[in-house]
Amino acid sequence: MAFGIFIHRSDSIYDDIPSERYQFPKQYLSRAHQCEGDWIVYLEPSKVKETKGYFAVAKVQEIIPDPRKPDMFLAVIEPGTYLDFGDPVSFRDENSVIERGLLNDQGKISGRAQAAVRTLSAEDFARIVERGLGRDEDILPRVGDTMQMPGFQDAQTDRPRQ
Repeated sequence: MAFGIFIHRSDSIYDDIPSERYQFPKQYLSRAHQCEGDWIVYLEPSKVKETKGYFAVAKVQEIIPDPRKPDMFLAVIEPGTYLDFGDPVSFRDENSVIERGLLNDQGKISGRAQAAVRTLSAEDFARIVERGLGRDEDILPRVGDTMQMPGFQDAQTDRPRQ
């Protein structure tokens, strides 16, 4: 199993519904099979005007032949796993590309970036998802002392209810 990237455009010629299925041609079958049972990130390509970049995460339940279209396949998304990012993640930040696995030995973007289905390192997956979903500790403290808020702290009484 491997994490992956699935490139998706809203104006795609493919029969995609990102929360349910991702349709792709046979040339990507071996890569898609590597993602079966694991998580993928959806990426809207930079060619799309006002691109969202990396915009959602989902888990691939299985890869099957498309019953409606010969020579096409479907990545079936596990129900309940699709999640849009609260903050879409740009393909690049101020320093480099977010998906570092796309860089060749010279630090340039390789041709791999054009592949509609590709595997993704655990480090790149974590980086993208953290930026897209934010970090829980920014919202909900998980360690340390709890802060007592004033109000709604009436003393308990032994008086029976009426």
